[in-house]
Amino acid sequence: MGVSDGPQLGQDESLAREVLEADGAATAALEPKMQAALAHRQAGEDAQAERLLREIVAADPRLAEPRLELAHLAATREDWVEAEAQAQLATDLLRAGGQWIADLPAPSLLAFALNLLGETMVRPLEEGDLFLVDRPAFVRAWNRAAACFEEACRLDPTSEDARRNRTRYSPLEG
Repeated sequence: MGVSDGPQLGQDESLAREVLEADGAATAALEPKMQAALAHRQAGEDAQAERLLREIVAADPRLAEPRLELAHLAATREDWVEAEAQAQLATDLLRAGGQWIADLPAPSLLAFALNLLGETMVRPLEEGDLFLVDRPAFVRAWNRAAACFEEACRLDPTSEDARRNRTRYSPLEG
């Protein structure tokens, strides 16, 4: 292969390093926005927090933590469809290695996400009449949530929420 046939290995490595550094810089630039969103949420300013969180996921949809916050905000509004969708995306991103903020060990953050996902699944079951209308669908949904709680406990045995939920929402039979 001649020099004009393509980039040399050293050039490929350099380009890859540049892309990773630019990607890291772009993500780091979102950190102040995330901190502001968390501050708004803590102050009870949910609309401002949600606006910032949506800006973050629009800028970088691979970030799990803003999606977890969006799931919490949706759960607060009892928008269980949105809450579950955001929690599922966050869980999928974390499984793919998409943890952004290193405040928690990866297994603990994934356990937190799984517990939240399970909670978003069972809340509408507790409030609705699916149990009476479609028992097999109810059991499937309940057992999906139970599996989330079980995995959360396995990943982080110290999680009191996951342990409590695993006990409360044990799997059902058909």
